[in-house]
Amino acid sequence: MAKKVKKSKSPKVYEFTVSLEGITPVVWRKFLIHEFIELSELHMLIQMTMGWEAKHLYMFEINGLSYSDLETAEEQDVNDAEGTLLCDVIGSSKEFSYTYDFGDDWRHKVEVTAELEHDPRINYPICIGGENACPPEDCGGIHGFHKLKKVLRGKDSEEKDNIIEWLGGFYDPTSFDPNFVNKHMLWGDLYFDEMEF
Repeated sequence: MAKKVKKSKSPKVYEFTVSLEGITPVVWRKFLIHEFIELSELHMLIQMTMGWEAKHLYMFEINGLSYSDLETAEEQDVNDAEGTLLCDVIGSSKEFSYTYDFGDDWRHKVEVTAELEHDPRINYPICIGGENACPPEDCGGIHGFHKLKKVLRGKDSEEKDNIIEWLGGFYDPTSFDPNFVNKHMLWGDLYFDEMEF
């Protein structure tokens, strides 16, 4: 759970756009966060806004350095994302990468699209836009996802029935609702405590 951070002045707010690479049409999300967020929390924010389930390992690549969870950091000699603040590592960078699930290899481009002033009326973090559902977990990467969508668009078959059952009965690759993400994921479970300034 995020720690409450008290500062004497309002923090900088980043507007980020996260795009899943190699997917057409593009799966993307736009959200606002404070500069004091830890990279481990940014990982969870991307998971929640994209629609992933945090079942697999991840890694950030920022300014030539890699950041991940503690276990991966110890095994691969990369930096621990927990306790590392975004504002301490981003510098003047406007773009970095985030990889999720080293098997399916979902690569995301993370772009700083604006730097804003803190607005006390806004409950940060907040998702302010996006399009298309992210691929289902463990669907086999880009190739597997395109095959899954092709089968779902096709005629009824045993393969289609099996996929629909595996997906839990419904999956619409064109759907996304930032209001649902904010209410039921970012704010609903209070994963992110509101920062005090």
